[in-house]
Amino acid sequence: MKKNTEIKFEKNQITVLFNNVIKDQIVTLEFKPLNKYQLMCSNISISNKSKSLHINSTDLRKINIHNLVKTSLKLIDKNISLDQKKYDKFESIYSPSFKIKDLTKLINKKLYSNRDELLSIYSLLYIKMQRDFGENISKKLSDETKYKESYIKNLTKECFNQAYMKNSNKGLAGGILTNKALKVLNRL
Repeated sequence: MKKNTEIKFEKNQITVLFNNVIKDQIVTLEFKPLNKYQLMCSNISISNKSKSLHINSTDLRKINIHNLVKTSLKLIDKNISLDQKKYDKFESIYSPSFKIKDLTKLINKKLYSNRDELLSIYSLLYIKMQRDFGENISKKLSDETKYKESYIKNLTKECFNQAYMKNSNKGLAGGILTNKALKVLNRL
């Protein structure tokens, strides 16, 4: 019996195969690491399991790419955390060491020593929350951190203005961590 979802890890690429999205079709998503904390979906493909069947437009409309990418990222993170030793053998750039819960704890308990650390931690939290929820992110961050929504909006603006994040490429929610933020996060 074939699994509905398969994940293949390589050094600089992670591939997720969905066998049950469309009947007799395999939907493949390929992810490349941008940095230690972010992955980007670089390729999406559909291939036939059977030579005689063709895909039609009705089947294509069943595919929700946003949800597939979101599901894939969650599956990748869960698989890595389940077997961290095996994943470490690939020596991949991507290493999801911080979880949303860890980041909110650092912010809520003020376990940072300066503004640089706060902005870097918040930038990573913003990107992870944006990836998971996508809409009305200020409200979600406000609920998570117990800060007012207006302060969250100002903090987000400050992160972009102070170059802790830069605008993302198409297909990547939120933003991209800059070298400035990565240096601070790597010290934590």
